[in-house]
Amino acid sequence: MKYVVLSLALLIALSTPAVAQVHFGVQADASNFNFGNEALNNIYGLGVGGGAHMDFKLPLLGFRLSGDYLSLSPDKSKYQNYAAPIIGAAAASALTIDGGRIAIWSATLNVKLDILPLPVVHIYATGGGGYVHISSNDATVNFSGTTYPVKAPVENQGKASVNAGAGVDLGLGPVSLFGEVKIVWILTEGKTSTQVPLGTIGITF
Repeated sequence: MKYVVLSLALLIALSTPAVAQVHFGVQADASNFNFGNEALNNIYGLGVGGGAHMDFKLPLLGFRLSGDYLSLSPDKSKYQNYAAPIIGAAAASALTIDGGRIAIWSATLNVKLDILPLPVVHIYATGGGGYVHISSNDATVNFSGTTYPVKAPVENQGKASVNAGAGVDLGLGPVSLFGEVKIVWILTEGKTSTQVPLGTIGITF
């Protein structure tokens, strides 16, 4: 994976400053994770976060270097629904869970290729790779006044990632709004890959 990122960086470096246009922006992210683990999929809610990016616009291609942060926590209702078939609906309704937050930091370098460059609207394909750091903290389950400790759901780890998707740029004078959807494969421990359907909206100056 590091060779993919280095190759993309080399392409940017070889582009002359007179040709390349550099822009900066910020984005908001939302993600519905697929952990490759049924229990986690049934407990965790939507991950939300944001980040910043830098675009390098060349005559034929664009490149986006971005950094993002996502956070997700156990969803109380989903946890109760998951526990209901095991301990009964009445008992599950009394369960609460605290902690267990999963934090995901990522840095990615992507190619952007316009596939429908209209005057104002640009539809593009995107793909690339990067580095992801995942961490989580311990949780506690509270039931009938008793607290039970639960080990952190995900092992702290830093892993390579690859992604692919598509998006739309909407040019509004000096700024551009964009929205894109990507699937990210993180090479996590214990499972060959973890899919993360990622939706992003942002603004570029």
